[in-house]
Amino acid sequence: MLESIDALVALATFGTVSEAATRLRLTQSAVSKRLQSLQSAVGFRLLEPEGRRLRLTAPAIEFLARARPLVAELRGLIQQPAARDAKVSFSLALADSIASSWGPAVIRQALRALPGSQVDLHAHRSILVIECVRLGRYDIGLCTEAPTARDLVQQPLVDEPLVLVHAELAPRKARGAPLITIEPTSATWRAIQPQLRAHHPDLLATPVLPVESFGAVAQMVRAGFGNGLLPLGLAFDLKLARTSYRPLSGVARRIALLTRKTVHELPSFTALRDELTLAIARHPAWRK
Repeated sequence: MLESIDALVALATFGTVSEAATRLRLTQSAVSKRLQSLQSAVGFRLLEPEGRRLRLTAPAIEFLARARPLVAELRGLIQQPAARDAKVSFSLALADSIASSWGPAVIRQALRALPGSQVDLHAHRSILVIECVRLGRYDIGLCTEAPTARDLVQQPLVDEPLVLVHAELAPRKARGAPLITIEPTSATWRAIQPQLRAHHPDLLATPVLPVESFGAVAQMVRAGFGNGLLPLGLAFDLKLARTSYRPLSGVARRIALLTRKTVHELPSFTALRDELTLAIARHPAWRK
């Protein structure tokens, strides 16, 4: 039943069976079968059409609200990832933009200071990282901060600046060129769009070209298809010439560590959190 609840969460989050299947790395048929199995088990209708999408029925919303913390606790009892006496092991999920940048390096640096600990690393979009931590699939999430859920503990780690990278990595931005950026459904865009409106409205006055990943932004900017927005850490790790981009004052995304309360109270997690905080603070991208 746990996998069926995961399918329901994915559908509630993304709105279509095809998108839920993509995020869970399953076929649409497999997701549909899990939803049908769950509906048979609970004895009430879970979904109803909303245009071309599906939405949860009122009983399904109530069921999911009650099921989330129970599922997380059950997974914790089964896995007991941090309660072993021998070697402490956590499952940790990174937002993919962090995984493709400074994330793996700072985690490795933190683990060097904790020889008794190990981490099973994963990468997903921020929204899926949050849900997987809530449901107990992973112990820890490192992602762009989202509104705090009562069943999660958030630890802000760094405000990562965003930079404007010039088309073809030129010394100046291309006038009138599109602004290439991460898609509107991403946690980063939701965080920075109000900041752009407040501090850099001229950037939003040009055509905005959204793409699925910051890696795509970087490559399209290199080829001259427009100016682009990148997190500073990624621009640094790509070794872009300092003259090819400029920091955007007042525009940053907050990176936070997410855990369930039961994990947050473990001394082994506290040690890992503290070492991660130090490792991130020492990253050369934002050290002055």
